[in-house]
Amino acid sequence: MGNAIQVNGQTYQVRGKLGSGGFSEVYFVHGKLSRHVHLPSEKTVLDRSAAYAVKVIECHDDEQLQRAWMEVQLHRRLQHANIVPLLESEIRVKSIGQDHAKTTKEVLLVFPVYPSGSLQQILNSAKQMPVFEESACLHIFLGIARGVQEIHRLGFVHRDIKPANILLNDGFIPAVMDLGSTSPLYIPIDTAREASVMVEDAARYSSAAYRAPELWDESFRGILSGKTDVWSLGCTLYALAYGPFGPFESSKEGVKKLAILNGNVTFPANAGFSVAFVALIQSMLQVNLDDRPSLDDIIKSVQQVSVTRPGD
Repeated sequence: MGNAIQVNGQTYQVRGKLGSGGFSEVYFVHGKLSRHVHLPSEKTVLDRSAAYAVKVIECHDDEQLQRAWMEVQLHRRLQHANIVPLLESEIRVKSIGQDHAKTTKEVLLVFPVYPSGSLQQILNSAKQMPVFEESACLHIFLGIARGVQEIHRLGFVHRDIKPANILLNDGFIPAVMDLGSTSPLYIPIDTAREASVMVEDAARYSSAAYRAPELWDESFRGILSGKTDVWSLGCTLYALAYGPFGPFESSKEGVKKLAILNGNVTFPANAGFSVAFVALIQSMLQVNLDDRPSLDDIIKSVQQVSVTRPGD
């Protein structure tokens, strides 16, 4: 990538790499936006030199380009405090090969940097668990759920909700990131071929430890819906409380697929969380997706609990 990245004519100096995956790289950069941007979660306008994150997606075919462009378009529609805002974007042609005879296309997306990092980074760096008390867990979780609810409202599921895809600002307000894994909210699965494609797509776009049971099952017939995200939300709330791992992974065993398929969840004893809190997690981790509560019902349940911010 070199020492600089240009987006819409503006130059951003690369200071390091934040992450990578598939055909994308995310860089930590310094620069200045080409326009004023109002953030949905802030009262200020970003129009000065600052730190940003630039995601570079290399598209080798039309399908990859279409998916990357869909990510851009969805970000533009999602103006919500619990969704990471897209500040700039550009599609450009890139020459490849020693003679530069071949070309590919790149999609570049500029995002704000969240100094606290991802929820997974916070959990990983904790010296002891739990990191958050119950009220703080519910506060953070409620924000995550509202962000996912907004994605559902626009007719999509996220498909890869997990602590690594949740960023936190200094006020512990969460923002959902990585919309490159999204798919239509409702997908009928009526044939063996459709089920096979479902499993293949899930393996590509959904992290195994947070993947709903139906997304592993080639015998599944029915309608996929936002209930797949509900399962992932249940795993995420579990990690918030008992982390750094979700309920179906461990440092020794890795991803516990059989436990996912059977819905076997173990809760640590004497962790200080209420019966109602545990029941909320259990309600989301039902093997049959029809038995899981809707996201609207989950949000209503959480709102009935007194939720305070960390440090309040």
